[in-house]
Amino acid sequence: MQLMRKALWMVLPVMLLAGACKKDEENVAPTDDNEAITTATLTLTNKANASDVVTATVENLNTTADFSKATLNLKANTTYSGVVTLLDKTKTPTLDATEEIKEKANEHLFVYTYTATTGAASSLAVTITDKDSNPAPGPYPIGLTTDMKTGAAGTGKLKVVLRHQPNTKNGTATPGSSDLDTDFSVVVQ
Repeated sequence: MQLMRKALWMVLPVMLLAGACKKDEENVAPTDDNEAITTATLTLTNKANASDVVTATVENLNTTADFSKATLNLKANTTYSGVVTLLDKTKTPTLDATEEIKEKANEHLFVYTYTATTGAASSLAVTITDKDSNPAPGPYPIGLTTDMKTGAAGTGKLKVVLRHQPNTKNGTATPGSSDLDTDFSVVVQ
């Protein structure tokens, strides 16, 4: 009988530890997944002429992206108001991912980078006009709305990256992962 008690006292701690491990496994913190985006559209409206609207779309429904409608034809030395729209066309009906970005603005940052390919003076300066509600030292930029100012005539690429930064957003592109990383061709005339 005494031998059985010793064995029980040796097994009991192991059972308690095994139970504790299982409990920890059940309480794993949820992850905040990246957004599913199949379509990105930039719509730019000339600030001096509201009827001058330029739209470019990149669509990636399969394994290759369709860039056939991804060129921004802009006027030189002009300022445009920009809006980006994001869709997930893998869902039925199509999901407006832009709304989710708005709802989770404190976790997202668009990064716009222009690189001239012809015309040394060609430029496109992008200023983000919307902000999130992060507490100080925020608020930080979001990038769903922008002002874009062209310079001299030329061509280039506008890289648009949407950074997913749950609990790490600090106003820079460094933390997080990318929900979107695509290029739009730019022709400034």
